[in-house]
Amino acid sequence: MRAPTALTAAALATATALLLTACGGGGSDGTSDTIDGVPTTAPSAAATTAAPTAAPLTIDPSLALPADLKLNFDWPRPSDHTQAVALAATANFMQSLVHGVVKQSVTKSGLANYATDSALVYGKSYVQRHVDAKSTLTGTDHYYRPVIKVAANKTSAEVTFCNNQAKLYSKAIPTGKVAVTPENNESYRFYDIVLIKFRPNVDLWQAASIEVKESALQCKQ
Repeated sequence: MRAPTALTAAALATATALLLTACGGGGSDGTSDTIDGVPTTAPSAAATTAAPTAAPLTIDPSLALPADLKLNFDWPRPSDHTQAVALAATANFMQSLVHGVVKQSVTKSGLANYATDSALVYGKSYVQRHVDAKSTLTGTDHYYRPVIKVAANKTSAEVTFCNNQAKLYSKAIPTGKVAVTPENNESYRFYDIVLIKFRPNVDLWQAASIEVKESALQCKQ
């Protein structure tokens, strides 16, 4: 086992509701607490796809991984600011999942900064399963083909992308034994993540729902 399994259809229902609400012009009341360690800037225009630039995405340094583990986000930074912020938040959410596994701790994962609602429940469950199994991760996880859709009022976004886990492996913590598996159809995942702005006047985004399609053959490279 390498990747988290998909949530129920409730996650998709949450995603649809969030996007419909955003398109209707609703927003947060801005009463939430602050998030630690995340930069703030102002959002820009919405778009459905990203025009990439040479600049890479920035990963939160507090989510650093050990030398034997790398998450490769093959995601050029979009030229549109809102898309770029949403895509970076998505990458940090995915990184926080793995960071929690490495730390063997839900509370030290960083998930609270980058996830809320069902995505936070999902993340906590994913990390806790590895803690219970005394299992960590090693190798390289590859993410690619991102598509970004930002709602008209710029308070929610949907990010879909592919994932190839052929070079990502489970490692038993007590023994250090690595479970090497050959690349096959199960190596491919397709993710659909909906993000919402943490507060209307602060450019912080959190994953609110996540759906994972396993054996996603459309992601074969």
